[in-house]
Amino acid sequence: MLLPIYLSLNVLVLSVGQGTGTPIRLADGAKNYGRVEVYYNGQWGTVCDDWWDLNDANVVCRQLGFERAADSKGGAFYGRGAGPILLDDVGCIGNETSLDQCRHSGIENHNCGHTEDAGVVCNSDTETIEAIRLADGADNYGRVEIFYNGQWGTVCDDEWDLSDANVACRQLGFESAAESKSRAFYGPGAGPIVLDDVGCIGNEISLDQCRHSGVENHNCGHTEDAGVVCNSYTDTIEAIRLADGADNYGRVEIFYNGQWGTVCDDWWDFNDANVACRQLGFESAAESKSRSFYGPGAGPILFDDVACVGNEISLDQCRHSGIENHNCVHGEDAGVVCNNETDDTEEPEYSSGEIDLSINSPRPGTGTPIRLADGAKTYGRVEVYYNGQWGTVCDDGWDLNDANVVCRQLGFEIATRSLGSAYFGRGVGPILFDDVACVGNEMSLDQCRHSGIENHDCGHGEDAGVICNSDTETIEAIRLADGADNYGRVEIFYNGRWGTVCDDGWDLSDANVACRQLGFESAAESKGRAFYGPGSGPIVLDDVGCIGNEISLDQCRHSGVENHNCGHTEDAGVVCNSYTDTIEAIRLADGADNYGRVEIFYNGQWGTVCDDWWDFNDANVACRQLGFESAAESKSRSFYGPGAGPILFDDVACVGNEISLDQCRHSGIENHNCVHGEDAGVVCNSYTDTIEAIRLADGADNYGRVEIFYNGQWGTVCDDEWDLNDANVACRQLGFESAAESKNRSFYGPGTGPILFDDVACVGNEISLDQCRHSGIGNCGHGGDAGVVCNNETDDTEELEYSSGEIDLSINSPRPDETDDTEEPEYSSEEIDLSTHIPRPERGDKFHDDPFYTVLLPTTGALLFMLAMLGTVVVVVMRRLGRRGTRKDQEEVALSLDQLDQYSSKGDSNTYGKLPEEQLDQPDKCSASA
Repeated sequence: MLLPIYLSLNVLVLSVGQGTGTPIRLADGAKNYGRVEVYYNGQWGTVCDDWWDLNDANVVCRQLGFERAADSKGGAFYGRGAGPILLDDVGCIGNETSLDQCRHSGIENHNCGHTEDAGVVCNSDTETIEAIRLADGADNYGRVEIFYNGQWGTVCDDEWDLSDANVACRQLGFESAAESKSRAFYGPGAGPIVLDDVGCIGNEISLDQCRHSGVENHNCGHTEDAGVVCNSYTDTIEAIRLADGADNYGRVEIFYNGQWGTVCDDWWDFNDANVACRQLGFESAAESKSRSFYGPGAGPILFDDVACVGNEISLDQCRHSGIENHNCVHGEDAGVVCNNETDDTEEPEYSSGEIDLSINSPRPGTGTPIRLADGAKTYGRVEVYYNGQWGTVCDDGWDLNDANVVCRQLGFEIATRSLGSAYFGRGVGPILFDDVACVGNEMSLDQCRHSGIENHDCGHGEDAGVICNSDTETIEAIRLADGADNYGRVEIFYNGRWGTVCDDGWDLSDANVACRQLGFESAAESKGRAFYGPGSGPIVLDDVGCIGNEISLDQCRHSGVENHNCGHTEDAGVVCNSYTDTIEAIRLADGADNYGRVEIFYNGQWGTVCDDWWDFNDANVACRQLGFESAAESKSRSFYGPGAGPILFDDVACVGNEISLDQCRHSGIENHNCVHGEDAGVVCNSYTDTIEAIRLADGADNYGRVEIFYNGQWGTVCDDEWDLNDANVACRQLGFESAAESKNRSFYGPGTGPILFDDVACVGNEISLDQCRHSGIGNCGHGGDAGVVCNNETDDTEELEYSSGEIDLSINSPRPDETDDTEEPEYSSEEIDLSTHIPRPERGDKFHDDPFYTVLLPTTGALLFMLAMLGTVVVVVMRRLGRRGTRKDQEEVALSLDQLDQYSSKGDSNTYGKLPEEQLDQPDKCSASA
């Protein structure tokens, strides 16, 4: 008797990748950063970092409730995990809701170890920084503190610069930043150090939008707390006036925050006075006044260390130390004398014959002997020779115009600073000059207006001094030491030997001047704290304060040659950029025309780029520089093998619109902490050149092996990650509506020629395959050639109906095509009903290499069919041999055999269908007859 045969299999159905919420967590980090771990099959496992990038990290961070990712981490950055490695080759587009929706190689299908565990740093505009404030300063300056997780914390000064300060100041409501401060300038804070390695481009809205190392992920102490001085052009100065003088002269006072305050005279000079006078409505300044010339004011001291270029519209546009940030008293209040165009007072006439000792008759002549005492060649106390002895000059009214005259008279180009209060010590002898008021173009000090020889109200505690600069003498040469061609410790040659520059006040403006003086385009970074090691010899310059447009460092404001309070542990350094010289050429190595290891030619040899911070923006710049349309992918960890020669760039951080890699921010030529195991690579896209034609081979009009024409020959596509999205793009490119199926493992036979594409990952809306992300020429053989079945709109083949109740053991039952609207079978976690259509497993499927599905099940089906046939034949033969049957019985058996043969001739040997239900329901007539 032939009985119906039923097959029931208990298997575990994979759920990861089917839903939108696989459990996920960050381990061995903090709330917003750590190693990515996924929960599957009752335990936590990790994700391999192959192909792990910012798109993948963005999906993880959003799944965890953050706004987006700040960084993707590889190489077990947060330590090695334990348990299974669940995902590998993750390839998110970036808009997925959870990680299991992204393309990957399959659960636990990997070639990784836990040294490759992936991690993320997540950002959240709404959660990371809840508030920001300035502490231990005033309204517009102080230590930067941010509120996170219920408490205030600080920001570490590693990489903290003016771009970061600008973002902080704008977030605080100011126009911009005047200065970035480091080394706990406003004192060490308390609480957690929330951010480190902040790297703002400058256009971000808040600090948490900037690149950083992750919340509370740092290597700092509170002695490195960052600070800022913020500027506000529209709010700082509400009004300005002159007090205790007259219409055009007096003490400078500015109105801020509801009250009038004064300006300290530190660094106050003619440029500053010009800006104040123009702001007051005058043409220009006649004089700058210091030391409370018009009496001490009252109220707050609002500005200090004012340093105007001279073309500003108001004092608050000038560099200064910040509102109410000063070290002054009202005995240092600044004043001005403004030029009044209607003033017709006649100037006194001067003769050149003799010294008139009457009051207010300045000494004529062009060569009164003068010297600098108790200093050095370029700086010291000013002393004048008169009547057989040396005497001093009182500092009342002493400013940079007066100092300029002294310095030129001594043979120097200009003055750097004018100094008072016996800065270089008290002199002896008579005080010869007081209230000196030079215009600035006089040839010698005795040509300037003054109160008369020995007519003064001063003591030697007010002796005046100067610091002189000379473009031709102060700095004879400049070089970079203990670094490379474009970075190192700044050293200057003076008085026959090399010396260093102290980092007090050293910033990007100073570095720009040094780099241009060295022949570079600009500076990438200023370095302090003997970053390139302590130098030796004299410390030549200190308190350098360049505006940024000077030609050489000696034109910048500074404290004087060899006048400092530093040690060599504070030696300054720079990293210089050169857009025209740094990269002489770029190429891709150990790959093909559009992909490979990035190598750049510099200083006569090819070198590599380190993958620290290397991402899609950097790859885009490299690809465009190579002549391609854009990048398809950024590669890291020596994906194309380790290079040789120098590692030229590290920490590359392109915005994405640069023309070449050397225009991007980086750590400097050959300034790195990498090995060739971290060489960066790219895969470049070219929408116009890659695919010249496409065809289907060894099939028919609408199906076959996919082949593309490139560089004069036809080649194939590897089936790694080949799926229905990719097939849809190929079919539309061929002129069809869509794809019915993607085929792999050389379904239509192996092709010949080159394998042109591998790891194709189409979104599905591309116009052609070359617009899809792919890895370029692959690591496949022709046994993995991809194919497609395209939907043909004219196909009217009728669908067969399937039920889910049983297995039809007949062969050759047809496979449904893609227009079937029958509902998909439902799967449970307890069993799989094999009577439903079991699709052919694709590469990357969990079932792909399972012997049960590839060998045992088909073999079992064939054996069962053969046994059924054999049983039927045996019964018939036995009946005929035994002559126990009637002619009617024989006819019924013959009818059954004919029907069985009829059904078998309609089927497909690879498909399991079913016999008609009425046939199965009838009792076995052969058995009944017996």
